[in-house]
Amino acid sequence: MKLRNTILIAILTLTALTLTATATPAYYTIFHAMDQATMEYFRDGGNGSISISKDGGATYRSLTEFRFDQLGRGVARVYELNRVSPDTIVKFEASFNESKNGQPTDISTEVTAQEFLDSLIPYKRWRWLTYSPVYVTYDTRLSIVEIAVSDGRFTNLVSAVVQEDLAETLGGDGSYTVFAPTDDAFAALGLTGNDLLEIDNLIEILLYHVLPVALNGNEVAVAMHLETLLGKDVDIRSEGDELFINDSRIILENIHASNGIIHVIDAVLLPPALPSIVDIAVSDGRFTNLVAAVVQENLAGTLDTAGPFTVFAPTDNAFAALGATGKSLLDIEKLGEILLYHVVEGRLTTKDIIANERLTTLLGEHLQVNVTDEGVFINDSKVIVEDIKAENGIIHVIDMVLIPEEMPDVVDVAEAAGQFKTLLAVLQQTGLDEVLRTDGPFTVLAPTDDAFEKLPGWLLNYLTNNPEYLKQVLLYHVVPGDLTAGEVLENRTLKTVTGRNVHPRYRQGDVYINNAKVIAADIEAKNGTIHVINKVLIPWYRY
Repeated sequence: MKLRNTILIAILTLTALTLTATATPAYYTIFHAMDQATMEYFRDGGNGSISISKDGGATYRSLTEFRFDQLGRGVARVYELNRVSPDTIVKFEASFNESKNGQPTDISTEVTAQEFLDSLIPYKRWRWLTYSPVYVTYDTRLSIVEIAVSDGRFTNLVSAVVQEDLAETLGGDGSYTVFAPTDDAFAALGLTGNDLLEIDNLIEILLYHVLPVALNGNEVAVAMHLETLLGKDVDIRSEGDELFINDSRIILENIHASNGIIHVIDAVLLPPALPSIVDIAVSDGRFTNLVAAVVQENLAGTLDTAGPFTVFAPTDNAFAALGATGKSLLDIEKLGEILLYHVVEGRLTTKDIIANERLTTLLGEHLQVNVTDEGVFINDSKVIVEDIKAENGIIHVIDMVLIPEEMPDVVDVAEAAGQFKTLLAVLQQTGLDEVLRTDGPFTVLAPTDDAFEKLPGWLLNYLTNNPEYLKQVLLYHVVPGDLTAGEVLENRTLKTVTGRNVHPRYRQGDVYINNAKVIAADIEAKNGTIHVINKVLIPWYRY
C-alpha cells in the first residue's frame, strides 16, 4: 500500500512538472545565425526584426528589433506572442552584412504565431529561454551583365553596354528589367561591331531597353505602357500567346539574374523622337500667351533644343486671371524673370517633384512644393495636368501664373523676425552682417536672444571683448549652401565655414545641431535658409 502511494505520488509529480514545463511561456529567443554551407557561426553581423499582423497580413506592427553580434547571436523578446491569437501572422526578417563570401540573401518569412512558437527550441535549464537557428545563404545567381556575357547571343549588346559605362550599373546592385536584343536583332539593322559603337545616341538606345524595376513576363503583359530609364515609354501588346514590346517580340522571357530579369527580344528598340517643349506648347492650344512671351524673351531656342527642363506651364486662363494677356502681358517689364521662374533644370516627374520640399528655378529663386488632399501645388498654383513628356524635358500644366517675389536676404529676415537682436548686434560688431548680405548661399543656424541669455556671463563678456574669437563662434553657425531641414538631417556632419563640423541628429521627434534644438526650420531668404536654434554653438566649450 505504501509502495503504491509512493508510485502514485511520483506519477502525479512528474505529470505536474511536465505540464508546468509545457505551459511555461517563451520570454526571450536567441536567434543564432549560421552559414548554411559550412554550419559555422556567421560573424559579420546584421539586423533582425519581428512584426505581427492581426488582419491577415494587410498591416504589421513592429514587435521587436535586434542585432546579430560577432558570434552570430541575436536576442529578441517574444513574450507577447504567447498572448496573441494563435492565428496571428508573425513576420520574421533578417539582413546580414557583407562577408568574405559575398552579400547574404535577406530573409523574410511569414507564419502563424502558433507555428512560430512551435519552431522555437526551449533550453533545458531555463524554460523561458528559447533558441532558433537562422541559416545564412548567398545569392549564387549571376548579374544581368554576367548572364549576357556568358550567354553568347548578346556580344553586340555587351560591347555597347561596356562602352557607354552601363556595365557597373547593370552588373551591380539594383532591380532592373532588360529587354535584350540578340546579335541577330542588331545585324538586322546593320548595326554590329564598330558601326554600332559609333552611333551618337547609343546610350539613349540602351537606356530605352531598361526598366527601373524587375518585372516578370506576366507583370509586363498586364501593362499598356512602361517607362524606361530613358524617361520614354515602351508600348506593350499581346497577340495570341506572343508578347510584344513596341514592334519587338519577346522570344524568351524570365531569365532571372541577381539584380533583375532579362527578356530576350528579336528586334532593337529605337526610342521615338518626341516633340520639344516649345512644339508641345504651340500645338496644344492652351498656351498661346505663354508661347508669345517665350518668343518675345528669346527663350524659344533654349526651350526647343536645350535641356532637359521641367516647365510649369500656366494656361491662357491663368494669364487671363491676372489680366495679363496679349500686348499687356508682353509689356511687363520683368517678363523674362517671370518665365525663368517657371522652369527648373532636369526632367522631373510628379513623383520626383513631391519628393522635394522646394525646387530651384532657372531664375535662381525657389518654388515651394506642397502636397495636400486636393493635389500637388507649386507655391499656390495647382498642377492640373501632370507629366507631359517632351524630347527635352517634361511639362506640368498649372492653373496660376507663378510670380517671383523679391525676397530679403538672411540679415533682413533676421531683423524682421525681432528675436535675433543680440545675434544682429554681434554680426555688426564683427562685420559679418555684410558678408551674410552677399549672394551666398548660406545655411544659418540662428540662436535667438533667449539662446544668448543661456550663455555663462563670463563667456559672453569674453567673446564680446575678443572679436576674433567672437567671429569664429558666429561663423560656426554658418554652413555653405542652401540646405533645408531635411537636407541637413541627411548628413551626419556638416562642415561650417570655419572648417569645423557640426553634428545634426534626430532625437525623440526633434532635430538637434550638436546640443542645440532646432525650434523653427526652413525660413527662406534670397541668399539662403535660416534654422532657428535655442542655444549658441560654441566649438570648444559645452555648457
